[in-house]
Amino acid sequence: MAVIVSTYPAFATFDYIRDRVILEDRGVQVDAWVVDYNWVRKGPDTVVVRPDDPPYFEATLSRGSSDLAFNDRLDVLYDPRDPGRIVAVDEPLIDGQVLLFAGLDLFAIVCLLAGVVAVGELLRRAVARRKEETALPRDEPPASPRTPFLATLETSQVVLLLVVMPVLSTAVFGLLAASSINDATALRTTGVTTRGVVVKSTWEGAGELDVRFPVQDGIKHSAHVPVQGGVFYEGDSVDIVYEPARPTNARLALPGSRPDASLIYLAVFIAFGAAAAVSVPTAVGTLVSRVNRRSGGGT
Repeated sequence: MAVIVSTYPAFATFDYIRDRVILEDRGVQVDAWVVDYNWVRKGPDTVVVRPDDPPYFEATLSRGSSDLAFNDRLDVLYDPRDPGRIVAVDEPLIDGQVLLFAGLDLFAIVCLLAGVVAVGELLRRAVARRKEETALPRDEPPASPRTPFLATLETSQVVLLLVVMPVLSTAVFGLLAASSINDATALRTTGVTTRGVVVKSTWEGAGELDVRFPVQDGIKHSAHVPVQGGVFYEGDSVDIVYEPARPTNARLALPGSRPDASLIYLAVFIAFGAAAAVSVPTAVGTLVSRVNRRSGGGT
C-alpha cells in the first residue's frame, strides 16, 4: 500500500523536473493564443494554445493560469521534439499545484518509512513466533489453522471479485483486441499507401494528427492517426496507409514505428483470460462447498 501511495506523486515530481530541465536545454519560445479554454470547478483547467507563427500545432498546457481566457495571447516554451511538453513562460516555478505535490511527496516518504517499519516488525514477530513454536513441547496441541481468505468473503463478494470482474474484463479487452487486430490485418492485407497533408496537429501526452488524403476514386478523406514516431506540424506531408473499404482506418507509414495497439490489447486480454481461467473455477468450487456445508448442516 505504501508503494502504491508513493508512486503517483513520485512520478509527477519526476515528470515536472524532467520537463523543466529539457525545456531549459532545448525549449523554443513562441507567441501563442488560447484556442480552447474549459474552466473546471474541481481540478485543473484545460487550456489549449496555438502558436501565432509556423510551425502550427495545438497543445494543452499542463498547468493553466486562472487569468487566461479564450483568445488571450501569451508566450509559451515548447520542446520541438515533443510539442506536448509545453509551459507558459510566465508560469511560476512554485505554485499551489507544486506545493500540493511536494506535500504528497513528503506523505509518500512517510508512508514508505512506515511500510518499512511495519515489514520489519512483521518479520521480527514471525521470527519470534517461529522460535516459540520450535521451543514448544512435543505434546502441545497444534495451533488452530488460519481461516482461508476466501472463507472470509461474502458470497456476493466472491461472485464479484472472482467471476464478474475477471470475465467482464476479459470480454472488454477481447472485443478491443479483436477490433484492433481486424483493423491492423485489413491494413496489412488491403492497405494502400498514399501521401497526405496534416490538417491539424494536436499534442496532449501522445500526439494525434488529422490527415487529409486522396483515395483511389479521387475523393479526399480525413482520418485521425496517432503519431508513432517523429514530430509533424500542420501543413507537413506524410505517408499513410489506409484501408480502401474504410478510409478512416489509417496509420502513418513510418519505418520502425512502435507496435500496434492490437498487441497491447491482446496481451491484456490473455492476462485477464488466464486470471479468469483460475478465478472462475475457484469461485465455483468455493460456492459449491458452501452449499454442501449448508445442506449438510440442515439435515
